[in-house]
Amino acid sequence: MSPKEYFFKFSFLYNFLPVSFLMKLSRKRIIYPFYHFVKENDDVITKHLYKAKNKEEFIRDLHFFKKHFKSISQKDLLSKENYKKQFNFFLSFDDGLSNFYDVVMPILIKEKVFAINFINTNFIDNKALFFRYKINLLIERLSKKQLTKEEKNLVKKEIGSIVFNYGYLKELKYVDTILIDKLCRCLSINISNFLEIDTPYLTKQQIKILIEKGFYVGGHSKSHPYYLELSLKDQLEETLESVNFLKKTFNIDKLFFSFPFSDNGVSSDFFKETKKKNILTFGTAGIKDEVTEINNIQRIPMEYNTVYTAETIVKGELILYFIKRLLDKHIIKRK
Repeated sequence: MSPKEYFFKFSFLYNFLPVSFLMKLSRKRIIYPFYHFVKENDDVITKHLYKAKNKEEFIRDLHFFKKHFKSISQKDLLSKENYKKQFNFFLSFDDGLSNFYDVVMPILIKEKVFAINFINTNFIDNKALFFRYKINLLIERLSKKQLTKEEKNLVKKEIGSIVFNYGYLKELKYVDTILIDKLCRCLSINISNFLEIDTPYLTKQQIKILIEKGFYVGGHSKSHPYYLELSLKDQLEETLESVNFLKKTFNIDKLFFSFPFSDNGVSSDFFKETKKKNILTFGTAGIKDEVTEINNIQRIPMEYNTVYTAETIVKGELILYFIKRLLDKHIIKRK
């Protein structure tokens, strides 16, 4: 459990504080909440990775946001015309999942809330699967039934150990993709069939419809790696190729990009290059600031190992930001 989650568990100590008071205390006019997935039925994508909110919980979050903030679009965000008039929220979703089209979009249209989708371009049209979602499938398989003797032998051959459990799988990284694929084959998990039958990702046609309905799209890298593990050259390649593909394919004029996982360890040299390309980037560190020359916005994660209300998360983030500012820890330092 992260330190923030421990803090959220004591939300009864601060939830009585008004949002307007906390926003003024933090000197903020806008917040940036983001999600990945909203449950409708069984969750085969994120079930063992974090607790996705169901439709009712998500709608309650939206009602909280709408009560205290105004939903703004990407055009509003760039123009900044409304910032001084009221408190605002800019909603985003990561990973480009078809769940947004099937479940989330109808809710947002009804609630009159804007949102941007940050998309992994290698996964559009269900051409490949994010390695963490493969891990989720492996854990789901382990939770259903014990491994056969043959499966145990195959796994042992691949990992050199009989220790094969949830903990082991959750520690696997992007660099372990080849091993993850082998483990899927050992357990007879057919990724191609899963992609074809479950269609977890948005198609090009669905993305076009989303744009027609007023939703925007941005890059989220090509293949969702940890940027901390990549060279600057590879970071820029993942970034620029993803946003340029979206620009060319969907004729978008403004370039947005959100970091997969986080922007931890990303240097100022990276942001110099993206600034030259007029790309607005987004991180996942909660409410924190960047130095003025870095054009990067930190967002608030809304999904954890426990389901917390938007009120608990947002108020907690605002209080933590105020404390960090008192300690001069609110600005991200980059090399």
